[in-house]
Amino acid sequence: MNKLGKVICIPFAYKKDMNSGVNISSSGSQRMMVYLKNTSVALVSAKRYNKDAEVVFATNLSEQEIPEEIRNIFERENIRVITIPYDEFRFPAEYMWSLAFYKLCVLKHICNEGFEKLIYLDTDVYIQDNLESIWRETENKILLYDINHGLGVEDYKILCSEVKNFVCGGETKTQPYITHYGGEFFASNHKNAVRFVNCAEKIFDEMIQKKFQTSKGDEFIISLVAAEMPEYIKNAGAYIYRFWTEAAFRLISTCYEYNKILILHLPAEKERGILRLYSDYIAKGKLPSEKKVWKICRLKHRSFGDFIVHTGITFLKKLRKSKGEELL
Repeated sequence: MNKLGKVICIPFAYKKDMNSGVNISSSGSQRMMVYLKNTSVALVSAKRYNKDAEVVFATNLSEQEIPEEIRNIFERENIRVITIPYDEFRFPAEYMWSLAFYKLCVLKHICNEGFEKLIYLDTDVYIQDNLESIWRETENKILLYDINHGLGVEDYKILCSEVKNFVCGGETKTQPYITHYGGEFFASNHKNAVRFVNCAEKIFDEMIQKKFQTSKGDEFIISLVAAEMPEYIKNAGAYIYRFWTEAAFRLISTCYEYNKILILHLPAEKERGILRLYSDYIAKGKLPSEKKVWKICRLKHRSFGDFIVHTGITFLKKLRKSKGEELL
C-alpha cells in the first residue's frame, strides 16, 4: 500500500465466531450484508462531498467475500478497498465488542504505511458535506467525539467504575471522572495518530496482562488514551453528533440542519433508514437531498408507528409506577 494523503476510512471486520455489538438484530451473513450496505452509504456520501480525499474501505474480508453488488458500487465510486488482517487489538471471540477493536487495528496498520491526515468512522454514518474544516483541525489536534455523558447517566457510571477497577484495582475511594469519548469518530494527522496508537497499545497490553474486559468496547481504550494525552485532544462535537431515533429512546438535536454538523451518526437506523438510503439511492448511483436523508432517518419527526410504540411504553411505565412495581 502506497503512502496516502487525506484519508476517509471505514474499518469493518467480520468473523462468524466474533461479536460486533448490540445495536443490530440480524445474524450471520444477513448481519454482514446490513453492515456492508451501511458502509456503502457512508463511503459514497463521503466520496461525493470530498473528491480530493482517498475514501477507503478497510476490511479483513477477501475480495471474494465481498458481495458483487457491493464491489460494483465501490468500483463505480472509486472507493479503494484495503485488506488488513485482524491481528492487533484482539480480544476473545465471545467478548461482546470483540470486533469493534478492529478500528484500532486498522489505525495501527495505516499508521505504519503512512498518510497525511486521517478520519475513520463507524459504518452507520452519513456524511452530508465537505470535511475541510476537520482536516484543518487535525493540523494541531486529534479530534474525538465527546458523547456528553454526565454523572447521572448509567453508561458513564459504568465506564468510570471500570476505569477505577482497571487503573487502581478499585481500591482508591477517588472516582476517576474521565471524558467518555465515542468510538465512531477519529481524526488526526500522522504524527499525532502514531502517538495515539502507541499509547493505545500500552493500555491494551495491560488489559491482556490483567485479563481485564470492559463493557464499553474500543471506547474504553480511546477514553483512557485521551486522558493520558489531553494536550493533543479536542472535542469533535462541532462536526459529528450521535442521533438516537428509536421509538422508545429518542435523543435528537437540530444540528443536522441548524448550526449544521458534517457527519450524522445513526446507530438506530442500521436496519431501517440507512438500508432505505442504500436501496433507494446509493445502489442506483444517486445521492439523496439533505431533507430526504433527514426524513428517511427519522430526524425531522417520529413516524406514526414510533409514536404509537412510545405512547404504549409511556402508558405501561405510568401504570407500573402507580402499582408500585419496578419500572420497565
